[in-house]
Amino acid sequence: MSNTLGCLVLHGFAGDIRDVLPLAQALREAGCHVECPTLEGHGADRRRLAQSTRHDWLRSAEEAYKRLAMRADPIVVIGFSMGGLLAFHVASRHPVHLLVTINTPYHYWEVRQALRNLREDFATHSRRYVNSLVKIPLRSMLQFRRLLAETKPLLPNIRVPYVLLQSRRDDTVRPSSAEHLAKSVAAEAGARITWYDNSGHMLLHSPDRDDAIARILDAIREHSPASRNSAGGESE
Repeated sequence: MSNTLGCLVLHGFAGDIRDVLPLAQALREAGCHVECPTLEGHGADRRRLAQSTRHDWLRSAEEAYKRLAMRADPIVVIGFSMGGLLAFHVASRHPVHLLVTINTPYHYWEVRQALRNLREDFATHSRRYVNSLVKIPLRSMLQFRRLLAETKPLLPNIRVPYVLLQSRRDDTVRPSSAEHLAKSVAAEAGARITWYDNSGHMLLHSPDRDDAIARILDAIREHSPASRNSAGGESE
């Protein structure tokens, strides 16, 4: 078994690995083994997404965890948006040294921020919101809602160190979600929130990107003694 730290990085709903690619690249450059899977039904077209279920998405995450566990120990799980919900499931079923979620929902759709965005730049944001509605099948949205509902009862069982990153200008996830998540996990997790004032939902493609990545690397160094030796590990 390698003593190199492993990082499982999970993208968001109806997205793909581009959601989290800057982070995955930074982790590889830091010497970590990285698994960054494309969730079942994602990264293709609307029909493929509609054919997949929340169980398929979770299976993709767990299979990636198992691949990573074959060559790395300990393991950090990092989830962006819906990927954070999947990360809770992985952490409740498998050994995890540190859990990080980025703009992960407890409550969905921040309507007030979306309206502010439309007032500031209607042409840009209206196209983006319409494209999202066209891209995401109703069946898939219902699967997402079920995943969110099924995740909440797991939260009190999360006892591993837990770090949250949340954008205040998030128009997809209500920023108050971070506070609810932090309060819902076990006290042993020592949940800590880092807020970002200048970014929307896509935090890893935002003005705060470098600060967010640095925060995650700092958390890994703080909580994972093995990471001190990870510079000698092979980059995947």
